[in-house]
Amino acid sequence: MSGNSILGTLLLWLGAAVIWVSGESGRVIFAAGLGGLTRWFSSERRRLRDGIAAVIGGAIAGSYLWPGVLWALRMDHTPDSVAMAAFVAGTLG
Repeated sequence: MSGNSILGTLLLWLGAAVIWVSGESGRVIFAAGLGGLTRWFSSERRRLRDGIAAVIGGAIAGSYLWPGVLWALRMDHTPDSVAMAAFVAGTLG
């Protein structure tokens, strides 16, 4: 493993940790973006451009649609359930 790869991975996880700790909105956007990334991984077209669009689209959809998913699943409003609802909305978005 090269030094650039290790540094890039470290910066990625550090950025994810900062977003996650930054508050509820950071958690929602991060979880929704991961939902979009999951959608991209499961699709047949795996071009980088499609992956970037899936992550951005998932983050946008999840940040607006997580209350509907939380209501549809009839879950309590806890930080973990909000992140889960944002992930599901990002996957579907």
